[in-house]
Amino acid sequence: MSSKTKYLSAVITAALLVPSMSYAQSNFSYDFFDVGVSSTTGDDDSFTSLDANASMEINNDHYLTATIQTDIASGVTSNEIGVGIGAYKSSSEDTDYYSRAGIKHGKENGSSQQTLNVGFGARYQMSDTVELKGGIDVLFSTAEESSGVAGHIAAMYKIDDKIQVGGSVTTDGDTAETRIFTRVSTL
Repeated sequence: MSSKTKYLSAVITAALLVPSMSYAQSNFSYDFFDVGVSSTTGDDDSFTSLDANASMEINNDHYLTATIQTDIASGVTSNEIGVGIGAYKSSSEDTDYYSRAGIKHGKENGSSQQTLNVGFGARYQMSDTVELKGGIDVLFSTAEESSGVAGHIAAMYKIDDKIQVGGSVTTDGDTAETRIFTRVSTL
């Protein structure tokens, strides 16, 4: 096994195990799907995309994710699909910490790329209706310009026990994606 593969394996293992060190009960749902629309700008390009995401708890501490995104702009062709696994733990009734690892396959203007992301973050229940979320992802991509570090923040408003609406911003320093979405809990 090469040293790069060993290093990557260690990073993924650490990201998935770190949340397992806390023992509080989680009040957040990791069983949901959401649909959204986003606008991405950077590198003299700008395009709008439609996307769908799903998350499913597989036990009390881990969850699976899936995502699909396609552009709806005429000048850019960008599509991707991805899967991942994550772990979470609560530090209090209002705060969860999570880690995740996933892989995405995408095509942009005819060229194919794969990206492995390893990330961590936190969810905070600010009030009965407002949730905040933020984190950092390390990206390893076959497209060199897509490798690096990306950060994201999101805010969600609870309409009822099953539905939230929200907005998020994700940036890697070169590009920024602004997204609005509706999330439906599947519990």
